[in-house]
Amino acid sequence: MSDPEPDTDFRERLLRQVPNGDRDLVIGASGRRLDALGRKYDVHRTGVPLDGFDGFEAGSAEDDGA
Repeated sequence: MSDPEPDTDFRERLLRQVPNGDRDLVIGASGRRLDALGRKYDVHRTGVPLDGFDGFEAGSAEDDGA
């Protein structure tokens, strides 16, 4: 299995999809919070959501410190 996409690469892809109002949130986010913002815009580190996986509960988008 390959390594997950780094925050910097994922953030760059995500910034292409988000409206101007959320750009600052994406720029300042990392880890789980960045993943949660990606899900909001249907952008995932793997390119597609994994079947049967919802590793993030609603409201748990706090930064994981990574």
